Amino acid sequence: MVISITNGIYLALGDSLTTGYGVGFNRSFATLYYAGLLSSFPRLRYENSGVNGLTSGQLVNMIEQSTMYRMISQAQFITITIGSNDLLAIGKGLVAGQRANINLTFGEFHHNLMALGERIRSANPTAILKLASIYNPLPDGDRQTNALARTLVKEANHGVKQMASAYRGIVVPIAKAFKGKEQLMLGSDQLHPSMLGHQVMAECFLRY
Repeated sequence: MVISITNGIYLALGDSLTTGYGVGFNRSFATLYYAGLLSSFPRLRYENSGVNGLTSGQLVNMIEQSTMYRMISQAQFITITIGSNDLLAIGKGLVAGQRANINLTFGEFHHNLMALGERIRSANPTAILKLASIYNPLPDGDRQTNALARTLVKEANHGVKQMASAYRGIVVPIAKAFKGKEQLMLGSDQLHPSMLGHQVMAECFLRY
């Protein structure tokens, strides 16, 4: 049965994963996910508000804008990819010897995630909200570096799960889908998803 949604929106929020950096907008997971949604929701509109390099704090500021608030209020589906740039900032701080700031930075990240959930649900209590888990782009190599990356990603994903639990979101396990397959799932920069990676992401968003 085809369900028709009048003026419904699929709103894609997030960073370069949402924009499709490296593969192009039309091949981004968000665009592919939208194509999959259209079979059941043929009147659904698509708004991609992804921004390359976006951090969680910047996303909170963005959704507080009146135009974005209206889009959120009209959304039937909302997806979020966020956190990778926050982790990059933490990693750079560690390299610079700023280990004391880790807990503070993670505290800010978790606070931002909860603020996102609160603002989205205040604008729209019923939208289907899906958040991508954060994958570790580092293949098995330097043991110390990889152990640190795993620790950072684990802590960040704990925050993603907490936000989803508190605000009726669904965590889409992108990290699990990519684990052990990084050479296939990531592009030439070994950070952003390849075309296959985006296809797998879209399939995960449709499945969960």
